[in-house]
Amino acid sequence: MDRDFLKRSIRASVIVTAILAPFTFLYFGIPTGWGFVAGAVWNIINVYLLSQVIINLITPHQSNKKLGAVAGILKFPVLYGIGFVILSYTNPSVYGIMAGFSLILAIFLLKAIGICYLNTSYQGKKSYGSS
Repeated sequence: MDRDFLKRSIRASVIVTAILAPFTFLYFGIPTGWGFVAGAVWNIINVYLLSQVIINLITPHQSNKKLGAVAGILKFPVLYGIGFVILSYTNPSVYGIMAGFSLILAIFLLKAIGICYLNTSYQGKKSYGSS
């Protein structure tokens, strides 16, 4: 998995969350809509910070160690503390949170299936659009 895959998946998750959020508010109610948005945003930030920690701290190449440390500090105590506060002191739907939380995972799965499909179906064939 490379950085481009993560960037495209995070971008797709933000777009899909923005598209689906009004429909969850409309069809499933306010608590489910807020749960969906909170779960999706929380997991998008979680995946981004985890990628920064891995890219900057656990790599043999030259990288920005300070950025990795800041991402780790923000991810573990701060982000998980925000998740605890959201679950404890607000009234979002647990089903909405689970749906929002699993959104980026579904996008990872669909993008990986697409990559595998394109690699197997176009192996050895030259596209007309390529040079």
